[in-house]
Amino acid sequence: MKQTKSLALITAFLLVVAALCACSTLSSEKEAGVITVRVVATQNFGQELMFDETLEVLPGTSAMSALMEVAEVETAYGGGFVNAINGVRSGFTGGQSMKADWFIYVNGIQSNTGALDYKLRNGDTQHWDFHDWSFHHFIPAIVGDFPEPFWHGYGEKTNSTIIAYADRLKGDAENLERRLVRLGVSNIGIKRLSELSEDEKESYNLLLLGTMESEPISELNQVWKQLGLFAYFKNDNIVVLNPEGEVAAEYGAGTGLIQATQNPWNPKGIGACESVVWLVSGTDEPGVKGAIDTLLKHSTEFQYACAVVVANGEIIKVPR
Repeated sequence: MKQTKSLALITAFLLVVAALCACSTLSSEKEAGVITVRVVATQNFGQELMFDETLEVLPGTSAMSALMEVAEVETAYGGGFVNAINGVRSGFTGGQSMKADWFIYVNGIQSNTGALDYKLRNGDTQHWDFHDWSFHHFIPAIVGDFPEPFWHGYGEKTNSTIIAYADRLKGDAENLERRLVRLGVSNIGIKRLSELSEDEKESYNLLLLGTMESEPISELNQVWKQLGLFAYFKNDNIVVLNPEGEVAAEYGAGTGLIQATQNPWNPKGIGACESVVWLVSGTDEPGVKGAIDTLLKHSTEFQYACAVVVANGEIIKVPR
């Protein structure tokens, strides 16, 4: 009789152990099967932070589903259009010419896919910004999610990156390369601006270090409006606009500028979501060095921003 009870106890114990092992295995499988993503919401071109949340989701989760896990979301047009986040609602903001809506950026690139259809990858940052689009409806890329998009790219692909530098800026380019490698960016190299091939210009992520007179920076400055930019060079100054496209300020000698767009040399156009061009520039060499120093040492100070001007030691978010 005692032997029968002992066998029963042993059997029960083994069943409990097996169940615990099974639960542990399922838990491990679940942990191994999740990805980590970041969901950000800001207003007025990154000037005002609403929330910045990191969460774990299953692979294949849509950007919309992840957003709904961290915020109250109102949608329209069959659920594919975000009409409001935490009560901040699309509509006219200050007159019939000033319309504000929510726009989604994935790893610093304005998405060409709706939030319902974009499937998140491990490490992705989806950044929603509520802003006026009366001047620029399409702002192809932003700088405030640095080191994105060089780190995780967009969709299924992360393009290689070239830091292209003007004369006397090789050491700065090398420092920036080391900084990006430390942040997790791979497939990155440096070369002179004058040595960029047409294939590299069309296919790579580019960080262009040089003054407003440097090619191809001066080339892009001529089409600044088509590229969705809020700052441009004119008469040796940097002109900065407000959200409605009006001149807000001008900055002279020693001023740096960091702004981004999708790659205009890509044969598919600036809405392809394949590669970006960052202009790390300035009115002169001291201005460029100030912009580079900001990337190297002060990236948290322009977090979430569309673009930034660096003037008299101050980092100023653009548009103003």
